[in-house]
Amino acid sequence: MSSLPSYEWLEGKARESRFLNDPHVTRLVELARDKSLFEKSPSYLSNLRRDLLRSSLKFFARNSEFYEKLLANLGIDPDAAELEDLAKLAVPSDLLRGDGIKRFLIPSRDEGGFTFRSSGTSGKKPVRIYRSPLELLLMTVANANLFEYVYGGELKQGEGLALFLAAEELKNHLNFVAFVDLALQYKKIRLLYGMDLVPESGDTPLWKRLVPNTKRIAEFIKSREEPKLFFSAPAGVHLVSQQFAGLGLLKKALYKLALGAPPIDLGRGGVIVTGGGSKGLQVPEYYVIVEEARRVFKAEDKDTGGEVPVPFMDVLGMTETLTALLDNYGVMHKIPHPLQEVFLLDPKTYKPMEQYNKDGLLAIYDPLAVSWLEVFIPGDIVRQVPSDRYYGREFIYVRRLTEEEGWSLQRACGGTLEELMIRGGEIQ
Repeated sequence: MSSLPSYEWLEGKARESRFLNDPHVTRLVELARDKSLFEKSPSYLSNLRRDLLRSSLKFFARNSEFYEKLLANLGIDPDAAELEDLAKLAVPSDLLRGDGIKRFLIPSRDEGGFTFRSSGTSGKKPVRIYRSPLELLLMTVANANLFEYVYGGELKQGEGLALFLAAEELKNHLNFVAFVDLALQYKKIRLLYGMDLVPESGDTPLWKRLVPNTKRIAEFIKSREEPKLFFSAPAGVHLVSQQFAGLGLLKKALYKLALGAPPIDLGRGGVIVTGGGSKGLQVPEYYVIVEEARRVFKAEDKDTGGEVPVPFMDVLGMTETLTALLDNYGVMHKIPHPLQEVFLLDPKTYKPMEQYNKDGLLAIYDPLAVSWLEVFIPGDIVRQVPSDRYYGREFIYVRRLTEEEGWSLQRACGGTLEELMIRGGEIQ
């Protein structure tokens, strides 16, 4: 499939999944929609994830000779599996480049899905991950529920307007763009894409073909719909803030007359959502981007209507992640979906780390993936800190592993968007 399908298509296609009569998958479908998970205790969810791990390993063993042999070779008993066994199963992302995912896909997987890929800007073959229609549906619902928890309230069906400072074609390549597109369809919130791709010429890379769509950006800025949701790479927010902050008095007056901005009013419940975080490109630290933007954008509290510093949320998601990690700047650090097992490994021994406030190698397991056993190591250093929220822990992104540390630098989709934004020209 060459183009991302609609949410309505996914709903219909997911009902045709051959796995819907499997008790394990039936349970996953129910849990993905369960908002009460965000009210459970950390110990309850930890036990639930361990139960799902064991059920998942049995699911993959009975649907794939590869996994049956893998578990036997590693000495893993699905009925007694623990976190230490997940560490044994974790796949470095480099193994998923090119056609690497094929060895991990179960032969009986649902067909008719969609394949996402990383940018390939490292000079190597991109990571490619297949998602079945059922997985895309679970991704949409679970991520939307996580988004609303971190956002701090429900996004009402059909209310508000969103702008994504990216080209619509990117939803066919980048996981973050696809999630936003599908989630907003799920909530029936209209989405405008603020960039266009000019026609392809030879092997011209995407970022050299990206140009602003000033008509759609102006429509978003002038709209009085609430809430207004602004999605972008951090570099895109930085670019907009710099341009509006640097206007002379005359030009500022003309912009004010034509657009009603600056400031750019996101209205009641408005929020800026960034994807991926900075990954080595020449943009300021995230806190600087936030400070800059809060001088140009404004928003009102979704409950009281009083003016508040513009809320910022950041998404940490890779091509390999079915569900992402989200944070709300100044409120909470990055937090996973309740069903996703996020754990840290010692960078030297690759053994699980339990310590707080100590940097470790990020590893992620997502039981909602049913086409392959999604447990992988993306190559990021993060720090976990204690939390009184449902997960019991929150995560602070630190940096990528370097090649000197034995890891080839792979830019996640947020880094790709940053490069597109930097080279895409001014929004004028």
